[in-house]
Amino acid sequence: MENESWRFLDPDRIDGFCSAALFESIARHVGAGLVPETILFWRVRSPVVYLGYHQCVEDEVNADFCRQSNIGIVRRTLGGGCGFCDEKQILYSVIGREEGVIPGDIQAAYIKVLGGVVTALEVIGPGGEIEPARNAVYSRGRKISGNAQGRFDGAVLVNGSMLVDFDFELMDKVLKNPTKNLRPVERASDGMITLKETGITDIETIKKALRHGFEEALGITLKNGILTDGEVNMANQLLDKYLRHDWVYRMDIKRALRKRSSAPPPLQSE
Repeated sequence: MENESWRFLDPDRIDGFCSAALFESIARHVGAGLVPETILFWRVRSPVVYLGYHQCVEDEVNADFCRQSNIGIVRRTLGGGCGFCDEKQILYSVIGREEGVIPGDIQAAYIKVLGGVVTALEVIGPGGEIEPARNAVYSRGRKISGNAQGRFDGAVLVNGSMLVDFDFELMDKVLKNPTKNLRPVERASDGMITLKETGITDIETIKKALRHGFEEALGITLKNGILTDGEVNMANQLLDKYLRHDWVYRMDIKRALRKRSSAPPPLQSE
């Protein structure tokens, strides 16, 4: 049986806010059956924090530092935890249709997709294993790939990162709890590993291995493609949402409103 054909997109370096608008637009088009199922690779032009849909900025991010340092805070449409990303990571979004090759069960979907990351790590050298408790991939006992998942409008997305190199010092300033999504460690640098540490730094070699890994794990063939006009137009429209304060802080605002509505009424003076 011939492998199913998926589309492969790699715009390389793009703005972090644009990336969120782009993978949401692609997912809505994939779910509607307007475009092929797709794997998207990218790197961010400048550092950003990707925040999980259900998280509060106040709990996770040093927002004042981000503002002063021009580091964007991007609230995803996907769940999961927050992650600091810079140009030294390869980011990916695996976007399939529900009832397709990505399983309906959330944990099974992670296992299926992250098998591609493990295969890539085996191909380029250091090897790896899936850590199901954290929906991550570990290499030599330390985290090398964090992931998140979302489902809407008939599409399923598994997004993640591959650490080529990493600015641990900057992440420590950006995140309030940089070791939160790691195995118990005192410092994030003790719980994370980069490909550079293992002697691998060539971006194109890593991308090629990752692409091959996803083909093997999903049983698909990837063909280079382009975005449709519809995807580009929708992404441009969605970008406005991702840049708005009321989207970035939506969970903080909801929490503040809940606190206000549950507060006891002020005492009336005689």
